Amino acid sequence: MKKTIHRSVCTFLALAIAVGLSLGFAPGVRAQDQTAGIQQAMTPEEFKSAGLEKLTPAELAKLNAWLQGFREKAEKKAAIRESRTKLQLIVSRIDGVWNGIAPGEVIRLEDGTAWKLGNKDEHYGGHADHPAVAIYKSIFGWKMRVSRIAEFYVVPVK
Repeated sequence: MKKTIHRSVCTFLALAIAVGLSLGFAPGVRAQDQTAGIQQAMTPEEFKSAGLEKLTPAELAKLNAWLQGFREKAEKKAAIRESRTKLQLIVSRIDGVWNGIAPGEVIRLEDGTAWKLGNKDEHYGGHADHPAVAIYKSIFGWKMRVSRIAEFYVVPVK
């Protein structure tokens, strides 16, 4: 008798974790009402085949509360991951004529930001009137690409 109860509890917990994981990471979860319980998330056949119809209302409420907490944790982790991997991109033009850049010089953009060369031993030539620039954050720092002229690391000027 004790082995049967122990096996049932273990099966229930394994099922609850599996359902929680699938609900927490499934793409369709966001479309669902976040307060919906496990009965609304599963078909009646799935609910019955999992043996969940045997739960008392109090047990079902505890399972739903646990799933809600798991969903919230999964959403927080996803939001943190998204903010870390989000591409940071600035697109603008150089405010004036580009005649190259040497260490210590400041590059002013039309959007009001200012940048300096990241590597003090580099310099770049070329000539263009208000060339377009794209600045993006790579794993090594900010990188500026001057339209058809050069690409190099920069640091923001405060």
